Amino acid sequence: MKKILMLAGALIISAVSFADLESTIKNHYSNKTIDLTVVSKPKQEVKSSGAASTAVRDQIISFAQTKLGSPYVWGATGPNTFDCSGFVGYVFKKAANVSLPRVSSSQATFKPRISSMNMTKGDLVFFETTGKGRISHVGIYMGNRQFIHASSGSRRVTVSSLDSNFYNKTFRWAINPFS
Repeated sequence: MKKILMLAGALIISAVSFADLESTIKNHYSNKTIDLTVVSKPKQEVKSSGAASTAVRDQIISFAQTKLGSPYVWGATGPNTFDCSGFVGYVFKKAANVSLPRVSSSQATFKPRISSMNMTKGDLVFFETTGKGRISHVGIYMGNRQFIHASSGSRRVTVSSLDSNFYNKTFRWAINPFS
């Protein structure tokens, strides 16, 4: 009987303590907003210096090449048809879990510019192709002065040279999307 009374007393004390704790928590947080933002991890680790590993950059190029020949459709973001910025955004999201701005003019300004002498495969290359004084085309640098892009001219995803007459004249800058 003594054990039962002690157990009952302990339960009552616990219940009162829990009620006080619950009341304190409710009073403290009743008018506060709690941010429960979920952050996903990238498929590959990106070095803290802002530079992506060679493996991540190779993965981006390899995945982009699987889309060679896919039709160009203005405004398309994949998985089977693309415009230039839709192609770049799709490739980076699928191959490296990196989200980019939707349009080329925004993609061109969301990271600091780098010179063509400092480009690395996986960097984004930007062009002013319309003569209107703004960025209007984007591709992914593959190394050796080559880039892969969804071309409105060839109406498909293709590889072009930065040294071709057209792209040499219209190239403006590159960015490292991992910086």
